[in-house]
Amino acid sequence: MSHELWVAADAARVSQIVSNLLGNALKFTEKGSITISYTEQDGMVSVFVKDTGIGILAKNQAKLFGKFQQVFQGTEDRPSGTGLGLYISKAMAQKMGGDLWLEKSEVGRGSTFGFSLKKQSKNS
Repeated sequence: MSHELWVAADAARVSQIVSNLLGNALKFTEKGSITISYTEQDGMVSVFVKDTGIGILAKNQAKLFGKFQQVFQGTEDRPSGTGLGLYISKAMAQKMGGDLWLEKSEVGRGSTFGFSLKKQSKNS
């Protein structure tokens, strides 16, 4: 059964946010799984990207959304980036009336990131 869901958003920006979250999940998950899910509540749609990757140390979690911030947890050999992906994705979500956040992370068990957008009717 198909369930249509409409949000007030720029499709290209939503695609960029999802691409960034999936790219990060793939980068830090050598084996296991990546799951995408969503919830609807209080006029908002929240999308979650959950992985079974390396996770993020509690002391590093506050740094995740800073400009040019990259979190290194030790000796893992991971592809590098600019440190702008989460910063830009959060800003885009906020400009569309939503937000982006770290829902949960546990070292050795993975992370879940979420972002929200305003729900709207198909005819709006």
